[in-house]
Amino acid sequence: MKKAAFILALVMLLGVAAGCGESNGEASVQSVSMICGIGTAGLTDRFAGVVSAMGETNIKKDDSLTIGEIKVKVGDAVKVGDVLFTYDMSQLEISLEEAQLALDDLKDTLADKEKEKEQAEAALNEIEDDTERNKTLGQIRQINLDIRTTNRSITEKGREIEKIQNNMKNSSVKAEVEGEVKSVNPNGGTDDRGNALPLISIVQTGGFRVKGYVNESNASVLNEGAKVVIRARTGNQTWSGAITSIDWNNPAQSGGSNYYDGGSSDTGTSSKYPFYVELDSSDGLLLGQHVYIEPDLGQSDSPAGIQLPAGFINDADTSPWVWAQGSNGKLEKRSVTLGEYNGELDTYAVTDGLTASDYIAYPDDTLKAGMTCVTYDESTFEPDDSVTTPGGDMDGMDGMDSMPGGTDGMDGGMDGMDGMTGGVDVPEDMQTADAPVEG
Repeated sequence: MKKAAFILALVMLLGVAAGCGESNGEASVQSVSMICGIGTAGLTDRFAGVVSAMGETNIKKDDSLTIGEIKVKVGDAVKVGDVLFTYDMSQLEISLEEAQLALDDLKDTLADKEKEKEQAEAALNEIEDDTERNKTLGQIRQINLDIRTTNRSITEKGREIEKIQNNMKNSSVKAEVEGEVKSVNPNGGTDDRGNALPLISIVQTGGFRVKGYVNESNASVLNEGAKVVIRARTGNQTWSGAITSIDWNNPAQSGGSNYYDGGSSDTGTSSKYPFYVELDSSDGLLLGQHVYIEPDLGQSDSPAGIQLPAGFINDADTSPWVWAQGSNGKLEKRSVTLGEYNGELDTYAVTDGLTASDYIAYPDDTLKAGMTCVTYDESTFEPDDSVTTPGGDMDGMDGMDSMPGGTDGMDGGMDGMDGMTGGVDVPEDMQTADAPVEG
């Protein structure tokens, strides 16, 4: 249904454009790559992503303790069990000795109170005068209160001693992950958001993950555990993985820039939530590389090669051909060789006669061989006179990626015909190839 909706909208656009070009002998053509969802153009929801390290582990110090020695520096490689830093045990030893002395004093006080109580109870049995008897009973009640208070103090002091002893056992703080030391902050400080800096940060190694952003309006598209396809922005390489987490607790305000491939303006100032993808394999990926993230709807299992919608093919049952842009930029009838027909998607496999970089026109009665071909910019569907030959940079398609089941330039109906700007807006941490490692 998604693909059918996309093709219908595409037909309407190309039909309108073709009609406009009839008077001046122009024909509107679209890239096979975009039509078939090859390479940078897909027919599914798509999000911008960046390749980052597996994760970042932050180690904070116990504010009740004093740092003895930091054993690592920025850039050091660490393994699980390596000592990162130690606490100064001299102060703990003094604190333990003081706590044990205080505990002994409390135990002596408790013994005195219990002895005092025994003496008062023995004296009570000998007293016959009611006034003196009541006075002794009052003393016993106070002694009982003192005993309960002392017992509570003994319990609390015992816990304090146990904590100190445990801290002394953990005088060395060790790495729990394998990675590289990213930062060391012995003097504390805060980040640009005012959060306290950790004492040591370790970037985990052993593979990559992908970080993306999802908006409230399309949050239902993704969920933890969902399978996704990671697609290179150039070329046809893909990777598979699954969403491990969506951080709903830490939204990033876009301030008017979409953190995902979305073309709808009503979400321009809404919150974007980071999500993370664990890859089945990261072979061929580079740290900081920009990619696309798509829910895995089976597109990765589609037959290889060009799967062209049947509506573009003329005389499919006899001598199939398409309206294609020739090397001279003029429209021509081009014979193609067809493979299997996919009834579910209404597509034919084209085995010869077309490549992904070719441009073709949707069949229309106004089309004639020799017309000047006008390619449409793939992010706005506006004519691009600077591109009149096959091929070219496909990155201009970025703005067409958020249409449900199709390309972003179609989001919100046919607004793309009125000058909708295309392109993928991504967060600042995704804007350079050497973006900082994501946490």
